[in-house]
Amino acid sequence: MAAIVKLSNLDKYFGRLHVLKNINLEIQERQVVCLIGRSGSGKSTLLRCINFLEEPSHGTIEVDGVIAEGRKKGKEQRQQIHDLRLKTGMVFQEFNLFPHLTVLENVIEGPVTVKGMERQKAIEIAEEHLVDVGMLFKKDEYPNRLSGGQKQRVAIARALAMEPKVMLFDEPTSALDPELIGEVLNAMKRIAREGMTMIVVTHEMGFAREVADRVLVIADGEIIEDAKPVDLFSHPKDPRTQALIDRYRSGDE
Repeated sequence: MAAIVKLSNLDKYFGRLHVLKNINLEIQERQVVCLIGRSGSGKSTLLRCINFLEEPSHGTIEVDGVIAEGRKKGKEQRQQIHDLRLKTGMVFQEFNLFPHLTVLENVIEGPVTVKGMERQKAIEIAEEHLVDVGMLFKKDEYPNRLSGGQKQRVAIARALAMEPKVMLFDEPTSALDPELIGEVLNAMKRIAREGMTMIVVTHEMGFAREVADRVLVIADGEIIEDAKPVDLFSHPKDPRTQALIDRYRSGDE
């Protein structure tokens, strides 16, 4: 089976700081891949390079047949990045909802303005995904009337409404109070069960154990382990992975 996401010889520098070092990675369709690592290890930068929110310093990104190269310029490159972003949905730590739009209006904004979708069709798709995340009953509310967990679930529905091939999650629960984390993770579990390809930067080890097909450990800008959760958490091969797991268990990360 061909990979739906392929990173080849990916490097990222911030000035002289070498943040990602020759990353090569393939992810299959319908896989859920969790990225874990200490703060500053490069995991969020890796995720953001996939849709060129961070431009790679070197290397190639391929998502569902769309290929874009780091540091390449010109009209063709801009079109490739645009096409690649249409293939990926992104959910951030912060919810970034438009405060002057209702929940439903937030979710249809992208399909209507970016994809040129007819409004009624966009509403039908938006309502389907609001059902997926358990938020249809709030479709006419404004964001200031929602809890943090509800806002994040709307943000997930908004990303899904663009009908991406791959969903990218950048620590989607890190800005939430502990009692609200579960509702967001449950929404993500439902999406995973429906077969969406997902790449998730997370500190939620329980989610990684339960939902991920693979867990990647990032350290110092490199992938140091790539394994099934049962193998990685039971028998980590790299001492840095064991130290990371121990820190999570003690609540230090």
